[in-house]
Amino acid sequence: MADDVVDQIRERIDIVELIGQHVNLRKSGRNFTGLCPFHQEKTPSFVVFPENQSFHCFGCGAGGDAFGFTMQHEHIDFRQALEQLAARTGVELRPTAPPPPPDEVERHERLLRINAGAANWFAHVLWNTELGAPGREILEQRGVDRTTAERFKLGYAPESWDELQNYMAKRDVTPDELVAAGLAAEREGGGSYDRFRARLMFPIHDKEGRVIGFGGRAMEDDKPKYLNTRQTPIFDKGANLYALHLAQEAIRREREVVVVEGYMDAISAHQFGFENVVASMGTALTNAQVRLVRRSVDRILLALDSDAAGQMATIRGLDVLREGLAEADRPVPDAAGLVRFERTLKTDIRIVRLPSGKDPDELIRKDVAAWRQAVASPVPLIDFYIDMVIGVEPTTDPRRKSELAKRIAPVLREIGDRIVQAHYVTEVARRLQVDERLVLSSEISAPSKRLRPAEMAQTRRTMTNAEDHLFALLLRNPLILGPVIMAIPEQEIMDARHVEILRALQSSAPETTEAALEPLTGETRERAVQLLGLIGERPLSYSGQARREAEEALQRLRKERHDYRMRQLMADLSAAARENDQEALRHNMELMDQVRARYPEFYPEPSPYFRDVRDTAS
Repeated sequence: MADDVVDQIRERIDIVELIGQHVNLRKSGRNFTGLCPFHQEKTPSFVVFPENQSFHCFGCGAGGDAFGFTMQHEHIDFRQALEQLAARTGVELRPTAPPPPPDEVERHERLLRINAGAANWFAHVLWNTELGAPGREILEQRGVDRTTAERFKLGYAPESWDELQNYMAKRDVTPDELVAAGLAAEREGGGSYDRFRARLMFPIHDKEGRVIGFGGRAMEDDKPKYLNTRQTPIFDKGANLYALHLAQEAIRREREVVVVEGYMDAISAHQFGFENVVASMGTALTNAQVRLVRRSVDRILLALDSDAAGQMATIRGLDVLREGLAEADRPVPDAAGLVRFERTLKTDIRIVRLPSGKDPDELIRKDVAAWRQAVASPVPLIDFYIDMVIGVEPTTDPRRKSELAKRIAPVLREIGDRIVQAHYVTEVARRLQVDERLVLSSEISAPSKRLRPAEMAQTRRTMTNAEDHLFALLLRNPLILGPVIMAIPEQEIMDARHVEILRALQSSAPETTEAALEPLTGETRERAVQLLGLIGERPLSYSGQARREAEEALQRLRKERHDYRMRQLMADLSAAARENDQEALRHNMELMDQVRARYPEFYPEPSPYFRDVRDTAS
C-alpha cells in the first residue's frame, strides 16, 4: 500500500536534519527556528516542530511535513519528493506504472531524430541554396534578422513533391516514417509526397528544445496560409506553446507570460527583447498549454489581434474557460467559466489591448514603445469581457439590456470576493442603465434537501481528522464545493498528498468524483481513493448542506492548526521565561501575534465597555 511507504518514510525521516541541510536552524525551547527559505526576511519566523515532524513559517504561511518541504524547496511534485526521500531513508518504492515498451520509446526517439534532420535540411535550403530565395525574401520583408531566424531554426521547404523524401532517403529514412512524423502525406493511389512545399518553415520545439513538429507559411495566397504538422505520437498542437523552450527562463524570472497567436508575433517579440512571449499557434488556449506555464507565473497576458470580433472569438473559444452545464442539448455561452478559470489558476489574467488594426508583430516592428506600453497596462479579464459584451455605446432597447445582463450575470456570480463583485455589478448596472438589484436577479437556488443528522454524525465518527474529512468531502462533491475548494490555502494542509489533490481540484474544476480522480496518479490517487472509501458512497445532493459540512471541516482544520502552533509557542515562551532569555521571549511573543493575525476568527473584538483581564496595560 502507498500509505505504508509514506508512513515508513515519515518514521525514518528526521525533519530537523532534513531542513537543517538548507536552513541554519537554532534551538528555541522544544522547537527550532531559522530564516524562511521561501521568502525574504531578517527576523526568523520559520519554525520546525520535531514533535509532529512539521514546519511552519509564521511570516509567509508556508508549512507542511517533510514531503511538503521537499516539494516546495525543490519545486517538484509529490511523486518526485517521495522518490527523493525514499532514497534518503532506504525505503523501497514500487513503480507506479509500467514504463513504456522499449519499441515505443525507440519509435518516439526515431521520430525526434527525423524531425531534427528535417529541420536542419529546411535551414540549409533557406540559407545556402537558390531554392530558399523566396524564404529569405519574406524574412527580409518582415524584418526578421538572421540571428533571430537561426535562433528559432527557421527554414524553407522548396516547391517540390519529393525533395525532402529524396534527402531523407539517403539517410535511411523511409517514406512511411516521414508520413508517421507528419512530414509526408500518402497518395490515394499509393506512394507519398512532401507535405510542406513552397513554405517558410517554423520548427516547433517542446520545453526541452526537441523538434516535435512544424508550421509552414505559404509564400503567396495559397491556402491554408499556415499549415501545421498533423497530430503524431510526439506532437499535439494543443499541448504545446511555440517558443516556450526559449522563453521559459524569462517567464520564470519575470513571473509573467505574454501569449500571442502566431509564430511571427512571438519571433518579433523575442527579436526586440521581449523574451517572455510564447504563441498558442493560432488555437484557443487549452488546459494543457496553461499547465506548461502555470507554476512559473503570477500573471498571464493575452495579446490578441486588435480586431474586436477576433478577440471575442478567441476568448469564447478558450477551452479552459468553458462551463459544463447539465443541459447538454442547448448551447451555453462560455462566459460563466471565465472567472472560475482565473480563480482556479490563482493567476491574474489580463488582456493586452492593441491599437486598432494592429497585430503584435506589426505593432512591435512599427512602434515598440506602444507595444511596451500596451503590455505594461493590460485590461483585467472581467473588464475586457464586459467591454466586449456591452460595447462602447450602451443600448436603449430593454430586451437587449436583458439579454446582455443575462450574459454577464454568470461571470459576476463567479467572483468570490463580494466587494469586487459589488464593484462590477454597479459598473454593469450603470452602463446598462438598470437597477443594480436586477443584474444578478436571474440566479436560481438549488432545491432544498437536507441529510439526516445521523448521517452527518456517522461521517464525523468515521473520520475524526479534519483534514481527511475535508478532502473526502471535496472529492465526493467537487462541483457543489467548488467555492470551498478555491478558498482553501495550501499553507493549512499538512499532508503533501492532499496538497497535490488540492492543486488538481483547483486547476481542473471537476464536476464529478470521477473527473476529480482523473488527473491524479500513483500514491496521490491511491490516497484519494482511500479517503473516498472512508466517507462512503453517500452524495450530498443539497448544495447548502454540502457547503456547511465542508466549511465546518475547514474551520475545524484551522482550529487544529491554530491550537497546535499556539501550544508550541506557549511552551517555548515558558522555557524562555525560566531561562530569562529576553530575546527568545520577545521573539515568541511576536510569533504569537502573527498566529493571532492569521486566525482572527478565534479572537473576538474587545468589548468597548469591559476591560479584557488579559490586557496588562493600564
